[in-house]
Amino acid sequence: MTFPSSPDTAVADQAPCNRDRAKIATLVAACATMGGIAMTITTASIALAGVQSELQLAIDQLQWVLNSFIVSYALLLLPFGAWSDRSGQRPLFVWGAVVFVVGAAVAVLAGDVTWLMAGRAFQGIGAALLTATAPAALTLAFSNEADRKRAFGYLGSSGGIGLALGALLAGAASSWFGWRAALALPIPVMIAALAVVCCSPGALASRPRSQRAHVPMRALLENRSFMLSCLLCLLFTTVWVALFIYAPLHMQAVDGLDPRSVGGLMLGLLLPALIMPVVVSRLVLIFKISAVLIGGFLMIAAGLWCMHIAWTGATSRTLEVIGLVVCGSGAGALYGLVDYIGLTAVPAEQAGLAAGAFNVVRLLGDILAAIIPGAVVLYVVKAALASHIGVTNEVLSEIAAGDLRVVDHLGLTAQARAEFVDGMLWAIGALLTLTALGVVASFKARDSPDPSTRL
Repeated sequence: MTFPSSPDTAVADQAPCNRDRAKIATLVAACATMGGIAMTITTASIALAGVQSELQLAIDQLQWVLNSFIVSYALLLLPFGAWSDRSGQRPLFVWGAVVFVVGAAVAVLAGDVTWLMAGRAFQGIGAALLTATAPAALTLAFSNEADRKRAFGYLGSSGGIGLALGALLAGAASSWFGWRAALALPIPVMIAALAVVCCSPGALASRPRSQRAHVPMRALLENRSFMLSCLLCLLFTTVWVALFIYAPLHMQAVDGLDPRSVGGLMLGLLLPALIMPVVVSRLVLIFKISAVLIGGFLMIAAGLWCMHIAWTGATSRTLEVIGLVVCGSGAGALYGLVDYIGLTAVPAEQAGLAAGAFNVVRLLGDILAAIIPGAVVLYVVKAALASHIGVTNEVLSEIAAGDLRVVDHLGLTAQARAEFVDGMLWAIGALLTLTALGVVASFKARDSPDPSTRL
């Protein structure tokens, strides 16, 4: 008598055609998940104006509407990653999608800020479950290195697509139907990902229980290839996200561009990052991984240098756009590749924990992207203007944030503008330093990461 296969042995028992379908389903679900999470971040940012108008929230409450998602997401990535290694990816993925959709629905239907923040926090829990399982599932589903590289290329592009679609669709949804429609946009994406997994029994199939083991965090920290990938991720994420924050600031504060014009120019930074991960997944089949990594960081450096020249004196719009496009291309070249290096450098029993730790590093890069250039600009502005009467620390902070009108009554607008531009140029210098560190670190990358490699 033949008994049906259990979920734990599903991978081994699948026929070749079913195994291929399971791989495709796993890839589609993982890409949809990462795109949906990225969309959640941008849609919430765009919906804030409508939220504030309807619910009459203070600035600190608005910040917590965003932070409630990020805090729960960041705090749970590591424990959920370790949990997925012990329990298997599929069940946690299903629960993560359900929790995410429920949290999003609560946020959409919220009548006050308490329910809104609770829904966003619940979304963060679901997103942490999904992030800890989906990328790890790709390493288990694709054993062939060429296929695995392509899979991570698609995964890298999906995050950028989610950011772009989130920004475009949320703006339209907020204008036509209100902020609740904008917050609802990721829901159908997650439902689709959940449906793909539920309709494909082999998707995100777990390894047999006999192959699962609790692996201490120390083993992950001792893995040289994994730690290198985390360093590379931290460096390029800091630079790339910093450009998303401070390039629009320069365009509005110095050049006086309106938000629509700024949004159009920033597509030069975003669109190449949607395409390059897939292109790079082919390039690494021809060139060494270290060469592709070095090329990506050098492209970012070249783009930053173009922007430095463009912002010196009268802004050269053409050179500025070229700089954004080249930076976006370099960041896109690195995006999926560093994920591939990190998650294939660890044994299968550590894939979930590695995915959680890797994305914690990515969040740290997001934080540093706001802190490092801002601190540089503030230092330059403070050194030049702090001695003037009437210029307080609060005024200096507002100048560093791009609000040059705060010194109109003091007759210091022109000087404040000059010092702000000077600070932005020094900030680009700081980002170039991080990029140079990335080039140096890339020389250490191995073409085929060895999970047994230790420090």
